[in-house]
Amino acid sequence: MYHKIYDTFLLLPSDTLLTYFTNYSFGLYTEVHFIKGYLADTAGLMTLLREFLFLDLSPLANNIIASQLMVVVFKIALEGICRVYGRFGHSDYTRQLTHMLMSASVVFWPLFDTQDWSWRLNVLVPAALMSRYFYKGAVLKDPDDIEVRIVSRTSSPTSLLFGPLQFAVILVWLGLYRFMTEEAAIIAAAIGIGDGLAPMIGKVYGRHNYQMPLASPKTMEGSVVGVFLGTIAGCYLYLYMMGIPLLPLRMVLVYGGIAAVVEGTAPGNLDNLTVPFAIHFSIDKVQEMLPA
Repeated sequence: MYHKIYDTFLLLPSDTLLTYFTNYSFGLYTEVHFIKGYLADTAGLMTLLREFLFLDLSPLANNIIASQLMVVVFKIALEGICRVYGRFGHSDYTRQLTHMLMSASVVFWPLFDTQDWSWRLNVLVPAALMSRYFYKGAVLKDPDDIEVRIVSRTSSPTSLLFGPLQFAVILVWLGLYRFMTEEAAIIAAAIGIGDGLAPMIGKVYGRHNYQMPLASPKTMEGSVVGVFLGTIAGCYLYLYMMGIPLLPLRMVLVYGGIAAVVEGTAPGNLDNLTVPFAIHFSIDKVQEMLPA
């Protein structure tokens, strides 16, 4: 039986959901009893489609559909972010919302079937953004471009070549070389949710400012509540959505602390590189020191 698209969107807080499907036109009456543990496997929505609509997907077709689903979802979400920019007129929030949105691409990974090379299509969206950021930042250089205004820190096209481009590169690397791993969930949580929340929290609630040598100004509220707690919450969210066993809290606390310290001391706009590298090189050490 082919590996089918996705159950993660159907994961439920309750242990059991009883759903009845009745199709009078075909004279069919089918009772489908979902168990939460079953949904955490690899069945789900496309299995239902196969059973009720007589569909059967090859791994290649499965992965193409999964990648296009990602494109549609992120296109709609990015349009929503454009509306946010149109309302507030600055990128203080839209830049961070874009980061959080893009890091959530990991929750689509269980859709992909690794039996076929096309599972690598999971990087289609970040790879497209990577090429767009490079073209608009290095070639087009239009300060009035909507993408420049939304994700640029300084409203300068060349700023796309720093944080946004680095972020997209890291997501592509995770999708190709750290697919469906704990490390990918932790890094995506740190640079997406943690680093995404920090400036917003610092802007609204920041009272205690600090600045390390070569680093940009930060707030303790942004570092602690945003990066540290955001990384912890995001890590558990992504691990759960990806169907990966949750890590012990003591490990996640350490990873959150590493993310907060490195983000607060990173030179210039390099935190989207330094945080992933720091977590990458500390993964094995932390698990050795704090075994499950």
